[in-house]
Amino acid sequence: MRKTPFILALCGLLYAEPLHASFDFLPADPRSLGMAGAMTAVAGDAFGLLYNPASPSLGNASAAGAAGTLPYGDDDLRTLAGGLNWHGPLFDRKGTLSVAVKHYGSGAWREETLSVGYSRIILENRLGKFHAGLSLSRLSSGADEGEESTATGVNAGLQAELGKNITFGISSFNLNAPSTGTEDDHLPRPTIAGLAIRLNNGNLLTADLLTEPGRSARLLAAGEFRLFRSVMMITGLGTNPSVIAAGAAVTAGSFKATAAISRNIDLGTTASFGLEMKL
Repeated sequence: MRKTPFILALCGLLYAEPLHASFDFLPADPRSLGMAGAMTAVAGDAFGLLYNPASPSLGNASAAGAAGTLPYGDDDLRTLAGGLNWHGPLFDRKGTLSVAVKHYGSGAWREETLSVGYSRIILENRLGKFHAGLSLSRLSSGADEGEESTATGVNAGLQAELGKNITFGISSFNLNAPSTGTEDDHLPRPTIAGLAIRLNNGNLLTADLLTEPGRSARLLAAGEFRLFRSVMMITGLGTNPSVIAAGAAVTAGSFKATAAISRNIDLGTTASFGLEMKL
């Protein structure tokens, strides 16, 4: 009976689409930026809650991180983000409690999001491990001296570890179809499904399909490749609009520093840098 709320929420994945993944979606951290946002089936780091509410559980570790992003080469526009995962809290050793914050905007306009979520293993059998997650996201936006618009989205995600090297993921935000300002001003509602393959040498290949009613689909594909023991190269691409991205991550003990750049053919170059620590 304890699994019933998760199962009911996951049934909604067939009919709803996500808050943080519209077609002009800009990743909030450098790893996701370097992978062109193809994170739906990837194990979550400190920022995983923003891309799939189930991914912090798959990450299987407590972590904290902070990141800064300069979108499209605009000095007046920036994104600041922070995330925290608490894996295996005392009340549920198979669960992960997560919090993420994001500030996006310029000096005169801003969009802020606070997300709180919980994910856990809901089923484990000979087919694999199945992780589910639920979250709430509170979005507020507006000019510094103008009226503020707010909305709260109910979000859900699923990740399935199918064998040793394959993970399937699907994420859906705004199950409650929230609106900002007026009832007709609804937040974007795309659906994302992804598949990730972990190679025997430790490298990762992943691809996501993003769809939204009334718009053509978007494909995101990425890879993480180990160059040295402590250095990972990241690369990604996206279609509709065309995006190419790359980055690198350096690990030293419990700390990881990541930097990435992304080129949107229509809007320009975005750069991001972040630090993460395993707790």
